[in-house]
Amino acid sequence: MNLLGTGRLRRLAITLVCSAAVLSGCAAAPVAPTTTALWTERGPITFAVAGDASGVWAQLIATWNKDHANEQVTLRELSTDPKQRHDELVAGVKAGRGEFAVTALDSAWLPEFASNGWLAPLTASDFPTTGLLASSVSAASYQGATYGLPVTADAGVLYYRKDLLAAAGVKVPTTWDELKSDCDKVQSDHSNLGCYGMGLRPSQSLTTAASEAIYSAGGELVGSDGVPAVNTSSAIAGMTWLANAEAKGIIPTAALGWQDDQVERSFADGKLVFARGWTTSWAAFKAGENSAVVGKVGLAQLPGSGALGVPAAGGLQLTVSAKARNGATAADFMRWLASAESQKKLVAQGSFAPVVESLYTDAELAKNQPELVTMGAAVKSAKAAPVTVHYAELSTVVSDALYPVVQGKADTATVLPDLQNRLTDLLK
Repeated sequence: MNLLGTGRLRRLAITLVCSAAVLSGCAAAPVAPTTTALWTERGPITFAVAGDASGVWAQLIATWNKDHANEQVTLRELSTDPKQRHDELVAGVKAGRGEFAVTALDSAWLPEFASNGWLAPLTASDFPTTGLLASSVSAASYQGATYGLPVTADAGVLYYRKDLLAAAGVKVPTTWDELKSDCDKVQSDHSNLGCYGMGLRPSQSLTTAASEAIYSAGGELVGSDGVPAVNTSSAIAGMTWLANAEAKGIIPTAALGWQDDQVERSFADGKLVFARGWTTSWAAFKAGENSAVVGKVGLAQLPGSGALGVPAAGGLQLTVSAKARNGATAADFMRWLASAESQKKLVAQGSFAPVVESLYTDAELAKNQPELVTMGAAVKSAKAAPVTVHYAELSTVVSDALYPVVQGKADTATVLPDLQNRLTDLLK
């Protein structure tokens, strides 16, 4: 049988058999690159990543370009809004443009892109992951094949005004009750400040906030067996706290219109006592003329119900387009970005949480980046997003369903059973 016939039979078999992988649905198995030249060609490439507020990606690329005159890398900054970024990337690959040889892809989207054949599989021998965080390495694979090389880790963390807490004589909270008590004491002298900022606008921000509330109350969004788990007492408890926190003013009403970047802006403007953010927000708070809280910010793990909370995991995977050119250059560039040398710059200049595990105890970094210890604790305790080719759609379903709950227009115990049914249908 010729190769074309074999390929047709393989594709036919794929349409008849659903994968047994967790939450993979009936998505087609990954498709290999169509050209063997992918990993042998050299030349200029384009690297796409979400924003570059700190300028660290541009600095790294400038360093690379200085030493690679014939293999220049062009930086393409994508939207910092997750939905816009996702839609832009999907539109590009569906159009077959292959314009981004390398993309720093959100880990949660990797299954979708891999299942559609949009990513080139990576071999373990060419892209070693020894010494990288196990959770980040795990997120790089789909259905037994590897499609990403981890470049940054991330997790939800608590930012707080250490000057205000010190003046009020209170400690950093580890529970939701302690957070409210701290705010009451601080706001007695600073009534103009909001207590706890987070993004509750119907978007990925709300999905994350809801997930963390559910995790921190002992629940799950989707269980390890791939079955949605939002119709449980723990999930109800987590969402009830979130809705009550907004209703009682612990979370400002303005948060109903905020996404993560607006939370960051409000905290940087000195309008909040606490803020839920990603580890990367630290760069915006610790320095810069646009921050009113320089030198006044502390970093801690998220509070939860009766104990420390459970953050959502984030992070970026370096991926190669299946239609890319100059793959040999792309591979070298990816390995260089994932190296300890480049990772140190991402930490020091961009406040990214590294994927090289040893850097969390690196003496040089610890001296200038003491917050790295807390970042590491958050990253290691974080819960990964559900592994599904439908994650982008799942996020929309969750945030749209739960927005009336945080608005106070719908009851948690009524909404969650319906959300359970909708997620069950989506993840079949």
